Amino acid sequence: MSDRNFGRQISSLSTSARADSSSVSQQLSGLKVAYIELLSSQNNTVYLSIMLNSLVALQLLLCLFPVLVISNVTSISLTSCSLPSSSSPSLYVFGASMVDTGQNSMATPLVFESDFAPYSLDYFEKPTGRWSNGRNFMDLITQELGIGMLSPYFQAFGSNFTYGVNFASSGSTARNVTASGESGDSPYSLLVQIDQFRHYQKLVFSQQRSVSEQQHMREHFSNSIYLIETAHNDYVSGAFKSEDFDGVSFTESVIAAVRDSLQALYYSGARTFLVMNLTPLGCNPSTATNKYRTENRDKYGCKLDYLELVNSHNRQLIELQNDLSIKYPAAEWVIFDAYTIMLDAYHNPSKYGVKYPFRACCGYGGGKYNYNSEVSCGKAGKVINGTFAVAKRCSDPSLHIIWDTLHPVESFCYYLARGILDGTHLSPSINIKERFNYISKAGGITE
Repeated sequence: MSDRNFGRQISSLSTSARADSSSVSQQLSGLKVAYIELLSSQNNTVYLSIMLNSLVALQLLLCLFPVLVISNVTSISLTSCSLPSSSSPSLYVFGASMVDTGQNSMATPLVFESDFAPYSLDYFEKPTGRWSNGRNFMDLITQELGIGMLSPYFQAFGSNFTYGVNFASSGSTARNVTASGESGDSPYSLLVQIDQFRHYQKLVFSQQRSVSEQQHMREHFSNSIYLIETAHNDYVSGAFKSEDFDGVSFTESVIAAVRDSLQALYYSGARTFLVMNLTPLGCNPSTATNKYRTENRDKYGCKLDYLELVNSHNRQLIELQNDLSIKYPAAEWVIFDAYTIMLDAYHNPSKYGVKYPFRACCGYGGGKYNYNSEVSCGKAGKVINGTFAVAKRCSDPSLHIIWDTLHPVESFCYYLARGILDGTHLSPSINIKERFNYISKAGGITE
């Protein structure tokens, strides 16, 4: 199918859906297959992302149809796409692979390593698009809050958006690198994710039949919590790639992009922001072993140039927090200090039950880092210098901090989750569990 025909079919399906809802499910399945086929023949990721957004919007519209319209469609029901129904808060998540719960897997199946074993197997017994051996720290947070696991935005069928939506996309950046012509692993930069959130808001508001219901939804979005994990990929893919790399201007551009995104969320009604800072790049296997700045290390083996860049970003993030607090005093601007948690674990691994703080659990090469950029976890093996090389899973992930490149193993995600749930690494500290007490009083949900 050509891209023009694909676009025409989306448009045709959208306009005829109400008149012929009984065939919509089958047509959508066909369009999804056509979309995936186009992935292998198109280089324009922006155009493909627009087409996928059209599909998601159409699926959401279908699951929102009045029951009389879809009563004869066995594969679609109103409960297949649950939405918030009160002014009580939900959790909306944005960012990249540390918190992605399957967004990329829905958008581009069987493309990323996380769609293959051994990813996710230790908890889910199958790959789910999460960059971990099991759950990520966002899963642990939402489970303790009693809201189960957040559905990714692109999971329109069989999703549950009652208590929140996960817009995070693995490989995404804070800067809109696709629009600027730079390469990126995901076309869904932070600002694009926020645009997706706005589309979601419009669909939610469209279902409110009275002025009071509209007001309840405005209160809902105002009362909700917005967690953002971003910018790791900006630095991993962009830092120290050339001798004339300017860390000052680069960091300023990243912080400016974060500012634009947070302000966009604010103007969309968000009022409570949890922004995660950068973790200690330069200590994780992928940056510790790359060819850039290899000579300048601390006593633990972490690259000082990366750590200095990360610390500059984190300091400017605090400055941004202060600026936004003055400019928008009605909002709560909170920083989640994941950096301190992970750096302490690298320096004092025994406190966390860790034996191999710098070694990837799933990797190839052995030694201190067990990492080779040519042999990725989740990918098929290859011959290197006459030897067949394949990344393998370690026997006990709990003895490690890092699962693959920079993503924590599930057991270490517990410490990151506690930093938020207990408020110990939130500045200023807030009680996120208290905000979701209404769920536990109602019995919560099962997963």
